[in-house]
Parts: sequence; structure tokens; C-alpha cells
Amino acid sequence: MLKYLFILLSVFSIHAHAAPIRIASDIWCPYACDTNTGYVVELTRRAFEIQNQPVEFMIAPFKRVMLELQRNNVDAVIGLSKKAIGNYQLLSNDVIVGYKSNDFYTLVDSTESFEQISDLNNTQQVAVVTGYQYGKELDTWLNSHPSTYFASGNDPIAMNIIRLIKGRHSVIIDNKNVIEYTASQLNLNQQLRYAGTIGKPVPLYIGFNPQNKAYVSAFDRGIQMLKANGEYKQILDKYKILPEVTSADARYKNLQKFLPIFD
Repeated sequence: MLKYLFILLSVFSIHAHAAPIRIASDIWCPYACDTNTGYVVELTRRAFEIQNQPVEFMIAPFKRVMLELQRNNVDAVIGLSKKAIGNYQLLSNDVIVGYKSNDFYTLVDSTESFEQISDLNNTQQVAVVTGYQYGKELDTWLNSHPSTYFASGNDPIAMNIIRLIKGRHSVIIDNKNVIEYTASQLNLNQQLRYAGTIGKPVPLYIGFNPQNKAYVSAFDRGIQMLKANGEYKQILDKYKILPEVTSADARYKNLQKFLPIFD
């Protein structure tokens, strides 16, 4: 009995001193925020912590995140499409952590609307985030127009919103939840206008470094544990995120100005 007790204590000791899994993202609130919060950050952290696996988060520009992953300094990146996961030769499971959509925003007094790629031909300048993928057709359009502004840095969404308010460009493209959340934090949401969406929403996943295959199944297992004990729903409720997308209307109502506006 003493022998088996010693083995069990050794196992617990290993878990207690396990090296933290290093997970990274750029700022993409409410999915991942600069204060190591955001609903995907919290879900990911708890999915591992509930299995006694410590987690470290790194916030950095997207290009740097992917570079650090290739250098094996990062174990996982949150919020990647299956295409991006394939392009970077990463691993993933079927746990969807959100949806990416190409939503267009202009100033509130604009009358522009965007439902297809050709609608962009009449606008002054488009602003997006460098390193992101917006779909084959839209990527082709953006890269073929020299006037396209590619924001970079630690908070590119905020930069694009501020530049839009200042008249530097006429439309910004990103996920509706992210734009509305960031604009509310800047107290600028009343000056923006939703101007349409091009394409269908794309599911997002966690991309894992192929050198750490065990983390893939551990994340899946942890999410199931969080759903079973109620934490999963608590985190989604905290950020006013719907657990599943069931219709176009639901997709655009899963964020309802859920946090107070900061000065």
C-alpha cells in the first residue's frame, strides 16, 4: 500500500509542478483581451486548469504570435480557422470557440452598404488587420488595391476605429462582435454604423503546436468537463455570448454592449 501511495503522490507532484502550457493571441476582444481576459481565454484557461495543467497567456501581434509558435515558444494559438490551421500545419479538434465574419463598418452618416466584393470598388479606402485572412476573393481584392490600409501593432482594431473616426479611411472590416466591443471601450460606438457582411461566418478553433499532441485531446476533455459542471455556461453568460449560432439574427445579437463604457 505504501508503494502505491508513493506512486500516487509522485503523480500529483508532477501535475502540481507541470510546465505551463503557453497559449497566445493578439487582442481580439471579447475573444481575447489585453488583460488576459476574454471568453475564449477564460474557457481555454479553465479547460486546462480543471485538469491541474497551469496556463500562461501571451498577448502579441498576430505575426509575432505565429512566429513564436514556429520557434516552439508557443504551444497553442486561439481563434484560428481550419484553413489557417492547415496553412501553418497545426493540430486542432472539433471544439468551436467562435466565428469569424467579414463585417463592414462606416461612420454613422455614411450611406454605403456592402453585400458583395464589387461594392468595395466605390469606397475611398478600406482598413483591415495585417496577417489576417478574409477569404480568397476578399484577400485578392485587398491585396490588389494599394490604398488598402493594413493595421498592425498590439491593438490594430482600436487603431482602425480611431482612424475611421478621423476620416483616414471610409470603411473597416472585422468581426462585428470585436468592432462593437472595442468601439464601446473607446466610447465611440455611437459614431459607427454597421454596413453589411460579405461571405458566411467561419468557425474558429484552437491551433496546437504539432509537438504537443496531448494538449489537443486534453483541451477537448477539459471543455466537456466545464460543460458538465456548469462553468462553460457561466463564462458565456458573463460575456453575453450565445453558446451556439442558430441563425443569422442570433449571430449578430450575441454581443449586446455587455460591458460598461470606460472613459
